[in-house]
Amino acid sequence: MALIAPTRMTVNPSFTDPRFLINYALRSGFMYLFPRQELDVRLTERDQAVYVPVLDLRTIAQGSQTGYNELPTVSLNLDYITTPTYEQKIRVVYSREDLNAAANWNMSLTDAYSKAMRQGHFQLLRDAALFGFNPQNGEGLINSSSGTVRENLPADSNGKATVDDYDPNQLFQALNRVITGILNRCNLLGVTGRYNDGGAAVKVTCLTPQRVLGTLVSKVVELTGYQRPGAGSASILEAVRGVMNAANVDVTFAPDDELRGRGANGTDIMLFTIPELPNMAAQGAIDTNVFADEFGQANLNCNGLFADRAIPAEITGPVGAEATDVVTFMRTTSGWALRGEATTILSVGVSEANEFTAAGPASSAPASSSASTAS
Repeated sequence: MALIAPTRMTVNPSFTDPRFLINYALRSGFMYLFPRQELDVRLTERDQAVYVPVLDLRTIAQGSQTGYNELPTVSLNLDYITTPTYEQKIRVVYSREDLNAAANWNMSLTDAYSKAMRQGHFQLLRDAALFGFNPQNGEGLINSSSGTVRENLPADSNGKATVDDYDPNQLFQALNRVITGILNRCNLLGVTGRYNDGGAAVKVTCLTPQRVLGTLVSKVVELTGYQRPGAGSASILEAVRGVMNAANVDVTFAPDDELRGRGANGTDIMLFTIPELPNMAAQGAIDTNVFADEFGQANLNCNGLFADRAIPAEITGPVGAEATDVVTFMRTTSGWALRGEATTILSVGVSEANEFTAAGPASSAPASSSASTAS
């Protein structure tokens, strides 16, 4: 890892601001895709794969006023699903001269390297969670083929197919349809029309690029499309959250620009998922899901991201007479859709013409400056 800390000349008397202008990376919300927003720390450094047991239950019952020669039975099919683990490593070597050069800039080099390596691990972890270390093997939530639903946002009634030109009322209804589709596939609807009725709110996460999320925040649903508190002034995002909260569903929208251009035909992705199933109670005196509800070893996670530690381990050692070698490492899996039916990948178009560049909107003529002197 390179250190560029040149010598410099300053004018005295002068003031040097001790604060650095640091280039900021996007703070991804990808961990909202996983249960409790944290890594599933269960691995050891030696584990090369993770196995999750699957129990497929099938019941057959018959009723009659006469006896049977052959009675129906219960089928229990046990199997495993598996995914490999990968070791992440980052290494830096610095010398005594590097420490002195950084100190001349009022910076602790050891602390800076430590935080930079941790950021490198976490950014790689984000990529592994979404796209996997080996995408061709179906790793990562985006590449899952185990029941994950993939849809394209259709054009609205005016023929507009991009979210920034889409009719707000129709986009609001389209997002509600996607969310209710996931909830219904997971059998979470209660007897009163509320999801997980009588229990904690069902958590649903939508991970999407900033430019899509910004549209949902800034476009207002018209009064004819949303007639609850905030009608006529609520954004698409607020309206979706309001309707779903009334149905006992807590929807979280989080940003990640790595989903730009990753959808069908170069569109952006809106990744909707339920991180884990709620511990739902029976909806009456007779529980038609009694086996899963009362089986003590049920795994309620819909998505998994296993690791051997919550933050990377760090080993420091000498190199020669005056250099230091630092290695950080951790072992993780790729993102794993344990229950594919709990995830929908919605591809949405975005108009590039509505985006500003990093330098701001283009100007027809350059600004000019003039200096004046007092006489």
